[in-house]
Amino acid sequence: MPHLHDMEELISSIEDNQVKDYMKEAMSCYMANAYRACIVLTYLALFDDIVKKLGELGKVNKKAKKIHDEAQNKMNEQDVYENFLIEQLSSNSLLPTLDTNFLDIIRQLRNKSAHPSGHSASAEEARFVFYESINRFLSKPILTTTQLVDNILARLDDKYFFPSTNITKTSAIVKREISNLHNETYPYLINKLLDKYLSSSPQVKTNAAFFLTGLAYLKNNESSSSIIKYVIDSKCSDSKCSNLILRLISANGSLLLNLETTTYDRLRSVISERIKNVDISYKDSKFSHPSKVLSSILQACGEDFMLAKFKSPLIELFQKNIFSISFIVHMNSHPEIVKIYLKEACKKAGSFTYDEANYFSRNIYDVDEHLSSFLSGRQAFLIIAHISKAADNGANEAKSLRVSNFSSIPELKEAAIEYIKSNKKAAQSNYQKITGNEDGFDILVKNFLLNNLEI
Repeated sequence: MPHLHDMEELISSIEDNQVKDYMKEAMSCYMANAYRACIVLTYLALFDDIVKKLGELGKVNKKAKKIHDEAQNKMNEQDVYENFLIEQLSSNSLLPTLDTNFLDIIRQLRNKSAHPSGHSASAEEARFVFYESINRFLSKPILTTTQLVDNILARLDDKYFFPSTNITKTSAIVKREISNLHNETYPYLINKLLDKYLSSSPQVKTNAAFFLTGLAYLKNNESSSSIIKYVIDSKCSDSKCSNLILRLISANGSLLLNLETTTYDRLRSVISERIKNVDISYKDSKFSHPSKVLSSILQACGEDFMLAKFKSPLIELFQKNIFSISFIVHMNSHPEIVKIYLKEACKKAGSFTYDEANYFSRNIYDVDEHLSSFLSGRQAFLIIAHISKAADNGANEAKSLRVSNFSSIPELKEAAIEYIKSNKKAAQSNYQKITGNEDGFDILVKNFLLNNLEI
């Protein structure tokens, strides 16, 4: 026989006070060896609790609402409803098969105990029903209600809810917080988080954004569907949500697959506006940075999707920040995007605007290794030729780079040399077209690239 304090401890895990009272009475029956009464009272508490929680779930789920309303009608008419409830929960996948099987066992034991069938309820049966009912159902958010979500929301003003801004750690916290939530509760959770983001204190707003971003990063199909429906589709026209949407896309680029045409149009405007307004010194590793957003889309959706849906903001990104590493590092194996990048890079490298040409030559060393990983020898040579063009036009940083024999970009230089060795005539023709300088190529080869080596 279980000890009294064991049963009391089990009852303390139940949050609903009415259910607690039922189970305290059931425990008293058990301790008095009234096992039949213990089973019947536990049964009543269990199914009343299921109906109540089903009603909460019905706020966000039409199937649950229909089942709840029909069960409630049967209860009001004092009609038998338990078998109906078990069948509906099972057929609509609102409970795992193991749990619905358990409910059916409980129903059978209750029927044997409540009717003069000759069956004498045992202590073992009563203990089984008592313990399993609490462990499986009464102590847990069965059909997960909004109660758990409300508990999460109530703690969003905690300063250390997210002690780190690292997305991996943030998503781990979110995963733990939602571990007991039923999939059907995601619409309620996401809508409430969105409300918090839009209307609360700075701390709550920040934590709501982190929670949604962490949820997106988990890439759960059910939660992702709700994020798409209630945030991206519904709010992409609202400038107050633009920053949040960009963060969600950075966390999970696949959120943008299979959207409406109008949504893509709006998202292009959102990204373009962000590119226009972002400071070039702003870290491109930040989740709201357009470079991070576009790299996430590329990784999740591929080059064809990127060019079909977001080519214009991609070009704008290159025009704004040609050295945005968080995008550049993902360009390998995407030849069409490389062509677009090369075109914009060459424009900047050989620009007649001194500030632009100088900025390019002064900073290209930062991405030398990255560019050399996907640019061909010919493409590397074209960039060097455009730098030479800027040098000819008087851009001081371009001059310095050329005078230094392009020592700060050794990877690109090496690739260009290999191209010249095997394609000298083509290289010379390209150089003359770019710079308009017939003698410049020979000077470049002799004095700067090959240090007077024969080719």
